Amino acid sequence: MSDQRWRVLGILAVLLLAGAVPARAQEDRRPAPRLESRLAPETVERLRAITERAERAGVPPELLRRKVSEGVSKGVTGTRLERAIEAYARRLEAARELAGHDLPPDVLAAAAEAAERGLPPDRIRAFLGANPNPLRAGVGLRALGELYEAGVPGGEAARGVNAALDRGMRGERLLALSAAVRRRVAAGEDPAAALRAEVDVRRGPVDARRPD
Repeated sequence: MSDQRWRVLGILAVLLLAGAVPARAQEDRRPAPRLESRLAPETVERLRAITERAERAGVPPELLRRKVSEGVSKGVTGTRLERAIEAYARRLEAARELAGHDLPPDVLAAAAEAAERGLPPDRIRAFLGANPNPLRAGVGLRALGELYEAGVPGGEAARGVNAALDRGMRGERLLALSAAVRRRVAAGEDPAAALRAEVDVRRGPVDARRPD
């Protein structure tokens, strides 16, 4: 195998595997042959540069590695993949600048997603300030972004999401609420009224284990 080929494999290993991993068999350290064959050396170089720049800006590299893997698994390669990862990195960098450097990776990704859906920066900041618990903040921001994109005003959406969280909704239950609101809106219902109705019909006991 040529020196260039080994160099490409090394770059892929850095990009697609965690930076610090336990010792394991050499074959576990190698990227999947499918990825090796579908990413050109110049694409690998560009992705590595994007990842390094974003990491210097405080973005956890695992978020970009995950997105690269998702893209390749969907058949996205070459310049399309480079553009998508560049855009995602920029959104993560902006979210980091907006929300600070102490957000867990999943919450940072949720903030970037909410911003992409059009949620104003002040709404993201306010929601994070009101929800310091990352278990609330991550899924809450995802739902908040979806609701805002569906037409629910930002303040109304934040109140609805916080009410749902206070009533014990978590994870898929909260995202199911958002999906139900979007279906109502698609059927012609007023977005804010649809949210109020869904929060009301999904009343449940408050999760006593929720940290304040």
